[in-house]
Amino acid sequence: MSVKFKVSGIVTGLIFMPLNYLLLKTYTKTMKHILSLIVAGLLFQMISGQISRVNTMDTICGHPVYRDSNGDILSWYDPYVPGAGYDQVVKLASGFIKSGTPVDPKTGKKLYLVTCCFQGPHIRSQEAFDKGLTGEYWPHNPACVYAGLVQGLVLDYRVYSGDNSYLGIVREMLDWQLEHGTTPDDWPWPNVPYASADPFETEYLGATKWENDGMRGDGLHGIEPDKVGELGIAYLKFYEVTEEEKYLEASIHCADVLAKNVRDISRDSGPFSETTVDKSPWPFRINARTGVIISEYTSNVIESIRLFDELSRIASKIRLENEKTEAYKNARKIAWDWLFSKSGPMKTYIWNGYFEDVPNDPGRANRLQITPLETARYLVKNPGLDPDMGSTVPGLINWVGSAFATEGMDAIKEQTWCYEPMASHTARYASLCALWYEHSGDMNYKDLAYRFFNFATYMTYENGVVAVGPEWPGSWFSDGYGDYIRHYMEGMAAIPEWAPSGEDHLLKCSSVVQQVEYKPGLIRFNTYDYSGTAVLRISFLPKAILAGSKKLTRHTDPGVEGWKWTPLEKGGVLRIRYYGSDEVVISSKSLVYEKLNPPKVLL
Repeated sequence: MSVKFKVSGIVTGLIFMPLNYLLLKTYTKTMKHILSLIVAGLLFQMISGQISRVNTMDTICGHPVYRDSNGDILSWYDPYVPGAGYDQVVKLASGFIKSGTPVDPKTGKKLYLVTCCFQGPHIRSQEAFDKGLTGEYWPHNPACVYAGLVQGLVLDYRVYSGDNSYLGIVREMLDWQLEHGTTPDDWPWPNVPYASADPFETEYLGATKWENDGMRGDGLHGIEPDKVGELGIAYLKFYEVTEEEKYLEASIHCADVLAKNVRDISRDSGPFSETTVDKSPWPFRINARTGVIISEYTSNVIESIRLFDELSRIASKIRLENEKTEAYKNARKIAWDWLFSKSGPMKTYIWNGYFEDVPNDPGRANRLQITPLETARYLVKNPGLDPDMGSTVPGLINWVGSAFATEGMDAIKEQTWCYEPMASHTARYASLCALWYEHSGDMNYKDLAYRFFNFATYMTYENGVVAVGPEWPGSWFSDGYGDYIRHYMEGMAAIPEWAPSGEDHLLKCSSVVQQVEYKPGLIRFNTYDYSGTAVLRISFLPKAILAGSKKLTRHTDPGVEGWKWTPLEKGGVLRIRYYGSDEVVISSKSLVYEKLNPPKVLL
């Protein structure tokens, strides 16, 4: 395949050194600060992966562009079958993490353990790629990557595909973080994960190489409390899959520290009271060893709220002490009240402070799309928490769709300090549109989801390498894998007709799925909870469905126990609600439940 590139002022001999470092090395400290502000919006052009692809009107990342009769973009794979490309790119990206990721020759570790990003063989040679020589020299972001892959690979794709090998792959990541990327237990912020690390270092201690560049990468012993919440909930979900205590303990450590260090910065909410936008319930960056705050503000409190919610929900099952439960509820309330207060981002729209490789931003000038969209996701999945959700959620989606739009493309940019269209954030936006369509029935959001999902497929190569964006062919493990996979899974779960026809897939379940088994005419899955709801697209009309020993009945009301069938051209969509069991069996034949130890369902 012939590919053309233009290199943005970076000579080949300097390709592994960030350009801003080369430019600023000889300047005074003051000049460094001034120039870092000037180039903040171009920060990602400083790394070697920032090579601009010359796309044409007919191709994107080497794929021929397909359009419908209205000129709207279709997926590059099987373009005239809606959703077929989504299954394909998820399969390719997941397979790359499983068997396509090169090993770093220096450390002997898979690249995702030691670097944030790499160049695929479409940029460097296949030989260099296979030898693991194309990793990037830029701050590593392990907490974000591993949390995303718990969701995308363990909770989503493993269940969707029935491939349990992803448990071991992600377990290795989490274990490495626990053993090599967790703060000591006698520090002010003890037993919590580092969000960043120096590239090609196997010990995560914060990224130190850019401390003089606005503390990009957090600095030595720097952590990000929002990533403590993000990886904390991932540890907890991984525990619910495996019931291995060390992951529960890790999640509780994260919650304990967050609860202890939450800041109640609420102000008088009267109509004439002043607001403050310089602080948030947790700072964005803090030195875990000294407790010195590095950066005061982050809008990302929703991941910590999710952690507190889930630990509180399962408190009795895990025998959580009442004192901890009350501390979590108090910290959650402080964060939630701030989020919706006059000083919080739901009112101010100061969505700021997430990415580990941006400089400190004391003026809170940068804006990003990840936090408002993930906040919207939480609201859709917890519809009773915001009485104004009907306007709040579309307001957030529409703001992102406007502020981060890309002219001439159905693509979403990452942040104002990196104003580049990217596959992962385009897919995130599409997934929120799909969720809001599922909730509201508004066809406009289904159309947006379809178009933006279609565009984002083009960044996936047939070898499973996912480019950052249409003009950024380098790859990031966070963007192309930790983020990208889960958003397509969310989209197919929200709009099951987009899942493959003629196949069997469990698309979503309200409880964590511990085991799933697919056989011709038979699907069996076990869950962490003893009740739940599930959505599947399957190839056959069930003849019998059991929840434990109880035979579920077919009905048309999804609010009652039983199952509902919506036929499609091939197979259909099955929705199940069950109580009193952690096992569900779906069969095209009659079933007999034999009460053995353990129980066994017989055909």
